[in-house]
Amino acid sequence: MEANSLLSLFAQANAFKEGDLLVGGTQDELIRGIARGRIADLSIAQIANTDFIEDRLTEILSKSLNRKALKEISHLRISELKAILLSEKGSDWVKIYATGLPSEAIAAVVKVMSDSELSQVATSIFNPIPNSFGDFGAAIGSARHFGSRIQPNSPGDEEDEILLSTLEGLCYGCGDVIIGLNPASDDLETIVCTEKLLQNVVERLQLPTRFCVLSDMVKQRSAMAHTKVDVGFQSLAGTSKGLEGMLGCDVDELLDLCRYFDGLYFETGQGSEVTNGAAQGVDMVTLEARCYGLARYIKQETGKWMIVNDVAGFIGPEVFSTGAQLRRACLEDTVMAKLHGLVMGLDVCSTFHMGIHPAELQQLTTEIVQLAAPAYLMAVAGKADPMLGYLTTSYREHPRLRKSSGKMVSSAFQKRMVEIGALTEEGNTDPTADRIAKLYAQYLKAGGDKRANEDLELEAKKKIKNLQEKGCDLGYGVSHQNEDPDFVTKRLDGLFSHARKALFAGLDAAVIRDCCESPVHVHTESKDREDYLAHPGSGEKISKESTQELIKLAKGLGNTSKIQFVISDGLNANAVSEHLRQVLPALKKSLYGTHFTYSRHDIIVRNGRVRAGYHIGQILQPDLIVHLIGERPGTGLNQLSAYMTYGKSPEGFSIFDPDMDHSLTTAVCGIHPQGKSPQSAAQEILRIIAKAIERKGTGVRLGKA
Repeated sequence: MEANSLLSLFAQANAFKEGDLLVGGTQDELIRGIARGRIADLSIAQIANTDFIEDRLTEILSKSLNRKALKEISHLRISELKAILLSEKGSDWVKIYATGLPSEAIAAVVKVMSDSELSQVATSIFNPIPNSFGDFGAAIGSARHFGSRIQPNSPGDEEDEILLSTLEGLCYGCGDVIIGLNPASDDLETIVCTEKLLQNVVERLQLPTRFCVLSDMVKQRSAMAHTKVDVGFQSLAGTSKGLEGMLGCDVDELLDLCRYFDGLYFETGQGSEVTNGAAQGVDMVTLEARCYGLARYIKQETGKWMIVNDVAGFIGPEVFSTGAQLRRACLEDTVMAKLHGLVMGLDVCSTFHMGIHPAELQQLTTEIVQLAAPAYLMAVAGKADPMLGYLTTSYREHPRLRKSSGKMVSSAFQKRMVEIGALTEEGNTDPTADRIAKLYAQYLKAGGDKRANEDLELEAKKKIKNLQEKGCDLGYGVSHQNEDPDFVTKRLDGLFSHARKALFAGLDAAVIRDCCESPVHVHTESKDREDYLAHPGSGEKISKESTQELIKLAKGLGNTSKIQFVISDGLNANAVSEHLRQVLPALKKSLYGTHFTYSRHDIIVRNGRVRAGYHIGQILQPDLIVHLIGERPGTGLNQLSAYMTYGKSPEGFSIFDPDMDHSLTTAVCGIHPQGKSPQSAAQEILRIIAKAIERKGTGVRLGKA
């Protein structure tokens, strides 16, 4: 079969999700049924002999296959493969032949399975990490195991918040797989400081777990010169184009980077390639399978400790928009990862603009743990991540999930939690502020603090109270029925309501007048706010009418300005209205009188996304775009972000393009008084501007300069 025909068939066969409509998918159940039938009749050989994409990743996926195993199973039709996987001998067959299964064939068999069939396969295959921390009981990834990643994110990368959030997670029995933090500021100094903090927690408390700062591998490699880096992190893509867009390099350079780390942590998620214009006509399920194929290849080549996490639901309604679709994606992805021999976790999550209520997500999470049997889930304080602004699994849910699934954290971790008093002597949870304070005292004592335990515990309780006053869900424990306290539920409902309002807010005209000398108002191709939220691509390009206005402006400017400021509403116009006065005038004041000239015409974008700034750069052709945009509704904080993009080649030609890689951009995120203060953000943006113009690059180009 020709590649184009097979691509079309694969897209049509998928269970419906909005993202596949962009690559040939269909909402017609009749067409879908016909496509599934045709895929079921295909042989593994037919699929293996077809290059879905002509790129380096395809070459690597083919190279990584066990040729002996592939030869023995190549005659099987997808319907026969499905029957084998659903049989009593399915898990034994997988142990022998899975290394010969092409990623695209794994995607094919998933497409022709029902949700219940996917669940049957998912709950029969496990890939434990052998002898992890000397654990021969409930090892990570084994059938008895269900664990978590503590995600102690902080909008301002504050040490106290990160530390106390981590300690609280331990008191719920969370963190046995890894403690992994997403830094709000992705600069080298922040990465190094955070790596040291997580290392201290793990080593001082002698925790049998790993730690990771989720920056890209290029920056993590640089951090190794200054501190210990335990586990290397990288988001993966199912195409070489997608990898290059995120990391600035292809498969071979990624593999070289992986060799430097003792452990590896990869994140994936259906739809990332589609939203970033890197799908190359391939459907979301198949691209996801190719991500797992890449992880399998790296595991084979390096032999490293490795986990994979599927961030299902993080992108938004343009990928999939309902709870049923989220459940389906989690089942598909878990089965595909397990068939690739990987230890697979899930971030069962929802962005606030996806519109899934917290109570619905909690019920879905319970169902997915039972149906998909993932090795682990995320674990955050309070369900709503305070920095990334999305809904995921709370610390409080994990003891209930372990009980309902009849599983446990790794044996070594369970034993150590009892020893340090994070859990009771019986191994039960008792997540009080007193217990967190005792862990805090142990942590500081292990670091050489000579103060009395009572003084250290009192200090911890004061810090917890201060964080509570800032809106952090820390130190509240659970109700007498081991459920969420009522006021915590009400707070979460308030965050949901706050986010929904922010999503439909407009820019404050008075703020624009105060900050902008000569604003130029433009709009994107989005017809309205609903169109903007449902179809992100419409917010990435300036409308034809506004483009003509900008072309006229460009002729008048004569390309004399090195810096162009762009202000967009993004997903949270309230963030712009709240913080622009403290950021933009300060930037301009500091630039005034220097050789860093900027345009007096600020471009104000309605329904704008980050790529809209690239499009404006293509039209106006400045050296540098500084794009201030509202983001991350759902944290309870109106957070502003700044994206700096240097748009000139070494020869002086403009490289701005709406489809340019995000890896060429440097971001300062989480701008808010309780995160990165607007004043400090302005100074950081200025430093980046100076470096970008001096080194003629931002993003990976700035990092490598």
